[in-house]
Amino acid sequence: MSEKEMIERYIYEVVKKVPQTAREEIRMELQALIEDMCGEEERNVEEVLQKLGDPAEFAKRYRDENNCLIGPEYYDNYMWVLKLAMIGIAISAVVSAVIQGAFGAGGAGTVGDIVDFLTGFFVELFTTAVNGAYSVVGIVTIIFAVMEWKKVKLDMKPKKDWTVDELAANAVSVKSWTPSSLPPIPDKRAVISRGDSVVSIVFISIFAVLLVFAPELFGAFRLDREKVRVVTSIFNLAEWNTLAPIILFCLFIGMIDEIIRLVTGYYCKAVMWSSIICNMIQVIGAVVLLKFLPLLNPDFGEEIKALTGVKEFARGDLLRIWGSGTMQNIILAVICVISFIEIGVTVYKTLKYGKES
Repeated sequence: MSEKEMIERYIYEVVKKVPQTAREEIRMELQALIEDMCGEEERNVEEVLQKLGDPAEFAKRYRDENNCLIGPEYYDNYMWVLKLAMIGIAISAVVSAVIQGAFGAGGAGTVGDIVDFLTGFFVELFTTAVNGAYSVVGIVTIIFAVMEWKKVKLDMKPKKDWTVDELAANAVSVKSWTPSSLPPIPDKRAVISRGDSVVSIVFISIFAVLLVFAPELFGAFRLDREKVRVVTSIFNLAEWNTLAPIILFCLFIGMIDEIIRLVTGYYCKAVMWSSIICNMIQVIGAVVLLKFLPLLNPDFGEEIKALTGVKEFARGDLLRIWGSGTMQNIILAVICVISFIEIGVTVYKTLKYGKES
């Protein structure tokens, strides 16, 4: 490792642990400090960095480090994810409120119909938003609190001074830090798109809230002269108390994976193992829901026939095979393919670009 690269790694490790708004200023200040120390004290770069110490400890000089549930290292990402989750909740609450309000309103356009619509709209909006906020905020906070707790537990382990032998062998224990332990700056091709994680987190939040508070919205509707009616749901609502917890658990696992990607920011072993474990859990959940539990409404196809007056669905129409096990197999196959593709891409990019010291 060259002296220039060692300095870049050290600065990178320090600035990623400080508030984002101050990172550029701290980067320039630390660069100047290292150069001055090398010139004035006539030391090589490794000696200067050794004197400055562990980047995580050095970064604390720029932070108000107190015991807290979500520390400064994770706070920016925590607030970012929380905002995304709240956007998802707001969207799902409005969608649910509009449809539920329409269910309770007539179509004649009278004052009474408008009052019924607005009453149903605001009641559903408030209920969905408040309950959804409790659920999603709690989940996000628990995830980040566990991450913060894990970091604190590691920091609480007793430390020992490093030795020349450790430097020579390039062996770094959890209890010690040396300049040679600085991980490389991620390859640009290893950087994870922040936008992808943002979209996934918002989608998971919307889907979770709607599944909890308005699962009947996933189905077929009919707009007659009087009101909007739910004709039938694609889900088996008679067994919803059994199905919903498993679906929400799978979404929770997906949320964990996306948060790890968002916080880490690049493909590495942590992201790779998170992707493998979380996707496999979701595949197992899909198998349970589709092969062992009645997730889908078995009468959905027949109820659509009764609604539309169609006597027989055309060949190739998925509704033609809805009541058979073929439909469940198709859905399960799609889920498995998507999951394995995501695992494959993550493993490939981690092994190809996400090199770690």
